[in-house]
Amino acid sequence: MKKTFLLLCLFLTVSVSFSFSQTGIITGVITDSLTGHPVVNLTVFIPSTTVGTTTNQKGEYLLEKLNPGDYILMFRHLLYPSTSRFVTIEPGKKIMLDLVIAENSRMIKEVVVVGKLPDRRMATFLFNKYFLGDENGTYCKLENPAVLSFYSDGNTLKATAKEPLKITNRHLGYNITFYLDYFQCIDNRNSEFNYDDISNFGYSGYALFEDLTAAVPIRAIGWKFNRNSEFKGSLRHFLACLYRNELNNNHYFMRRAYHGLNEIQLVEKQSNAMTKIHMAEMDSLSSWNHLTGKSYVLFYDPNERYEFSRIEFSDGTEPGLKFLSADALILVFRDFRKSDDLSDDFISTLKIPKEGITFDKDGNFWVHNGELKWINLDNTMQIKRLLPFDYMTKINETKN
Repeated sequence: MKKTFLLLCLFLTVSVSFSFSQTGIITGVITDSLTGHPVVNLTVFIPSTTVGTTTNQKGEYLLEKLNPGDYILMFRHLLYPSTSRFVTIEPGKKIMLDLVIAENSRMIKEVVVVGKLPDRRMATFLFNKYFLGDENGTYCKLENPAVLSFYSDGNTLKATAKEPLKITNRHLGYNITFYLDYFQCIDNRNSEFNYDDISNFGYSGYALFEDLTAAVPIRAIGWKFNRNSEFKGSLRHFLACLYRNELNNNHYFMRRAYHGLNEIQLVEKQSNAMTKIHMAEMDSLSSWNHLTGKSYVLFYDPNERYEFSRIEFSDGTEPGLKFLSADALILVFRDFRKSDDLSDDFISTLKIPKEGITFDKDGNFWVHNGELKWINLDNTMQIKRLLPFDYMTKINETKN
């Protein structure tokens, strides 16, 4: 019998590459295209990391001690359109990246959102529950809730923000600036919103992390413990366990994902009738397309585990490195409760670029070309539990 898991997709497409040798620098000046004046207080950052800064009175910015690799650099300001640039950091090199931008008011007209205004108390409750992962704001709190705008479109509650969200995460010890593109909860039963009846939800945006300062040393110890705990199930933890051949010991299991009947038939090279029989035995889960704001279904066989072949997983070209390449879209299950029920596992999709990746024993990785996509499908992976991609820990500190 087919069983559908309706889960959150927290979109975490990884397009950075980590390296730990000689570092590089990015610097530049941001100016207004019309006036030629410097743009002050524009945020320059690498999404989902602790790497970021703001431009000074001369429009200048400086990012130092960047590990060699490929990065997406974001430029955000309230009065200017969001801009990004792809950069490659080389050891010991400085990149000069100037930018000339135009104000939003000279480029686009104001967007008017048409929709029914929901009860703000209920909408805020749902936003805190599903986006922050803390409905009461006890450990993860939105400090500027007034910047949120809510509206409902049929059976969908939507939220946008006119300014960056300022979030204090006392569970992991971070201040987070989150540039929200959208958030939405979907009730697929076509009924009125209910606190406990949301069947699908997702959001898209970019986060910049900053370490909180602990008032007492014991709080910093607690943050480190929580960070190491949340690190389990992350992409780097998965790669580190793969490197050490410890996936099973850390309760990681893989299965191949299919988008539908045609893909199953193509991969398995079976007749349409045989493929339909196999598909009837499969389970399914919901993923989220952050670009369209819509969910889609992935199918998998719960009884067939996926294992990397010797061609897909091998020694790298340099000592201490491994190489990984696979054509399949892979579902990574982490059985943190050590049960036979797959529905309570942490689940992520892994898509490796065609030319593969190289990685080391600590899960640091290098993307040769393209993007490595790691998307969390677990409905507990919300802001409260979200770590920056550049979080560093000793892998042996996280062993079960």
